[in-house]
Amino acid sequence: MKTFQKLIEETLDCEDLEELEAAADLFQFGIEKGYYNKRHVYKFNDAYWSVKNRHLAHELGKEIKASKPDIANIVANAPNDIKDDKEKLKSYVNGRLKALKGKIHGIK
Repeated sequence: MKTFQKLIEETLDCEDLEELEAAADLFQFGIEKGYYNKRHVYKFNDAYWSVKNRHLAHELGKEIKASKPDIANIVANAPNDIKDDKEKLKSYVNGRLKALKGKIHGIK
């Protein structure tokens, strides 16, 4: 089993979402075997969501013409339940970008 620090380093260096999910599976296996504790769970979750948000923002940045920092901020603050559905996330980001530009109609 990998040391926790090595697992975190590899998680932070993941090049795509598939590799990130493999790291999450490995961490889950370590939890089930009792190799990691509660403090490790918090640190891994921070690393996991940091990398996942970065990759999602990068993917959406290819399709949405907007400021990359704006997209990254919106993705980071999006509800976690829509982050697994790319179309829902894309719709959410587009909606938030329109709100930032003041292009929402019907709000008085």
